[in-house]
Amino acid sequence: MLSFKISSLRLKVCLLIGSLFVSACFSGIYADEIPVTVKTQRETQNKLNLLGYILLKSKREKEVRASGNNKAIAILEMAGKHYETAKILLKKGEIDASNNEIQKSLQNISVSFRMVVDTERAVELAREQYALLKSRVKNFRKLFRQLPADKTKGLLDFKKLDGRVKEAESIYAKNQPERALAPLLEAADMLERALSAARKNETVVYALEFSSLEEEYKYELERNENYILLTNMILNAGSSENSKKLPLIRMLLNKNQQLRLEAEKQFESEAVKEAIILLEKGNKTLVRALRLSGLAL
Repeated sequence: MLSFKISSLRLKVCLLIGSLFVSACFSGIYADEIPVTVKTQRETQNKLNLLGYILLKSKREKEVRASGNNKAIAILEMAGKHYETAKILLKKGEIDASNNEIQKSLQNISVSFRMVVDTERAVELAREQYALLKSRVKNFRKLFRQLPADKTKGLLDFKKLDGRVKEAESIYAKNQPERALAPLLEAADMLERALSAARKNETVVYALEFSSLEEEYKYELERNENYILLTNMILNAGSSENSKKLPLIRMLLNKNQQLRLEAEKQFESEAVKEAIILLEKGNKTLVRALRLSGLAL
C-alpha cells in the first residue's frame, strides 16, 4: 500500500513538472498569430503559475515541510527563492534569465521531493527488516530450546534476550521501526552465538542417539535449513564487508541447493544413506558460507 502511495505521488509530481513544458508546445500552434516576444512571455508566465502551485499549494510541498527532513526543506526553500527571482526577472522583461531560474527551481523541487520519498521508502524497508528479524529470533529461540540441556547450559542469558526483544517491540509500537532494528538485531546475534557454541561437535553426539537412518536424515535436513536461515540473516544485515564476498557466498548457497535437491531425490528412491551423505556435504558447504559471513562455526 505504501509503495503504491509513493508511486502515485511521484506520478503527480512528474505530471505537474512536465506540464510546465507542455504549455509551450500548444502555444506554438498559434505562432503566426501572436508576436514572438508576447508568446514567449506568456509561456514563461504559464510556467511560473504552475511552479507557484507546486511550491505553495501542492500536497507534496506540504508533505516535505511536515516531514522533519531539514535538508529537504532547505532545498525546497531554495527552489522558492529561484521562483521569486524568476518572477522579478519576467517583470523586467528578461525572459531567458527568468526561464533559467525556473529550471533551477524545478531541479531543486525534484531533489527535495525525492529525498522525502526516499525517507518513506527507508521506513518501509525498516518494517520489512523488522518482520524478518522477528521471525528469525522466533525460529532461533525454538531451535535453541530443542537442543539437549547439557549442550545449552550457560550459553544464553534469557533475561537479557527477552529484554532486548521487549525493547524492540516497545520502540516499534511507537512507529519507529528503524530504531527498533538495533535491539532486535542484538537479540538475534545473541541467539546465533549461542547456537554456534551449542552445535560444536554435536554431530557425534547425535549420531549415537539416532534410532534409524530416516531419523538421521531428518536431523541433517533440519540442520541444513537452520544454516540457510543463519546465512540469509547475516546477508540481510547488509554488512559492507559481506557485500564484497557476496558472489562467493551465493555460489556456496547454490551448491548446497543442488546437493539438497539431489539428497531429496535419493531419499524418495529409498537410498537414505546416500541422501544423508549428500546433506552432510551441503551442510559443510553452508558452514563455509557462514564462516565467510563472519560467523565462526
